[in-house]
Amino acid sequence: MSDMRIALVAEGKTDQIVIEAALKAILDRPFILTLLQPETSDPFGGAGSLGGGWGGVYRWCRQVVSMLCPVAENPDLAEFDMILLHVDADVAGMRYADANIRDGRTDLPCELPCPPAADTVNALREVVARWLDLPSAGDLPGKWLFCNPSKCVEAWVIASYENALPLLMGNIMQNIECKLSLESWLSIMPIRNRCLIRGGKKRTAGYRKAADQIQAEWRHVVHSCSQSARFDGEVRASLGVLGN
Repeated sequence: MSDMRIALVAEGKTDQIVIEAALKAILDRPFILTLLQPETSDPFGGAGSLGGGWGGVYRWCRQVVSMLCPVAENPDLAEFDMILLHVDADVAGMRYADANIRDGRTDLPCELPCPPAADTVNALREVVARWLDLPSAGDLPGKWLFCNPSKCVEAWVIASYENALPLLMGNIMQNIECKLSLESWLSIMPIRNRCLIRGGKKRTAGYRKAADQIQAEWRHVVHSCSQSARFDGEVRASLGVLGN
């Protein structure tokens, strides 16, 4: 059986690390994960010409639409068995101007009360679908999947350490999918003697060290974070549709 080919459009490199760890826990076959966005491009500051963050995801989507063919028939994406489209749920609280996007769109912010996390994620998925000129999130092509951690992917990282570091957790796990302060918490949380965030900047090496823990404790993450359970279920369901 050949390796599954998965493409990822994400906000950043650390998101790739966490999502790849989740996929290793979910999939029972080898796969090759290709990060399409952000690109690694030194001339453009390491995030490619479209930039990083959710603004880069938006610009990538608009670039796909500009090719003037249906999203599902895009020839540049034909080689992939699965295409993951990631934006964290905190984007629902943003405005387009926050990412220097000025095209007259008014569907952000779309944030709804949390809990439940799903309400905001559902609203955000509709917004992202419009980035691809799709009528609704339900029209996302079959091999395309959303990945929308709430409020951010760091919730999945923290949940994976709940059993390993119970004395450090305090009440952080209560409604963790509705909290916006997780990055500041990770900046003081030593994981294998390395903080994941230092000086306000995410440390790729720290996230790589956390990846094994995320994979090993993925079932606990799924139990603790509803949107990780949703991602898990949608990936598994997609495998059945794709015949993998």
